[in-house]
Amino acid sequence: MQTQLSLKEMTNEDLLAIIAAIQEELDDRRWDELFARSESDAFLKKLGEETRADIAAGNAIRWKPGVRLGELLKQEQ
Repeated sequence: MQTQLSLKEMTNEDLLAIIAAIQEELDDRRWDELFARSESDAFLKKLGEETRADIAAGNAIRWKPGVRLGELLKQEQ
């Protein structure tokens, strides 16, 4: 059997946790809506093309797992 609490019976921490969960769900839905737009598809396609062009031109640093960005940049100099 489920027990229901009224808002007045909940602690401030409980209420803040509920607010955070609702905000996270709303944010997820906004991102889903954003990426579902055709403009997003065009942007992602352009971003991919630019990234491939940068790699081909040698303007990218190969990522090495476990190596910090600063260390990678020093190695490339």
